Amino acid sequence: MLRWVVTMAEVRRGRRAAVTTIGPLVERSRVSLNGIPDIAWRDPYLVGFMLTLITIVARVESRNLQDHDLGVVQSQAWGAITGMDADLIGEDALTLSNSHPREFQYGCYSATMVASRLCGPAALASIGYEPWQEATPAEVYPFNGNGDDSSMASISGPVTGNWTDTFEAFVAALPSAKLP
Repeated sequence: MLRWVVTMAEVRRGRRAAVTTIGPLVERSRVSLNGIPDIAWRDPYLVGFMLTLITIVARVESRNLQDHDLGVVQSQAWGAITGMDADLIGEDALTLSNSHPREFQYGCYSATMVASRLCGPAALASIGYEPWQEATPAEVYPFNGNGDDSSMASISGPVTGNWTDTFEAFVAALPSAKLP
């Protein structure tokens, strides 16, 4: 019983850290972008980006969080941040984690850059995330998401760790975000 209470406290602390850190950034983006379409949250790039960012923020705050409890933190935080049904992300996360599409990998990479700015490089290194060891953006995402591998797409230039470059620019470039 005591172990369960400690585990739930770690899950709660990790979820709360992710929601209070990432939630305001998303809300600012909702205002800036005039809303974020629901379909955007299931895009492979955003799934990788959000789940990796949630994971890093949660692990920095709650270092004793076990891997098997991380799925609960991810789904609850993702639901709270996006306003979507938390049950939707589980299958997407498993499918994309196993198939490793480039968009998903680039979203994960971009999230490590943002997390480095939010939490500091030392905090990331202390939990085993070292973005400088990741593949470069051109290796991970050398196409525009439309099947045309000729350009780097919705996010131009190197990943800087800037929220606007890695999140808002991507969402704004999605076809579902365009006004009719």
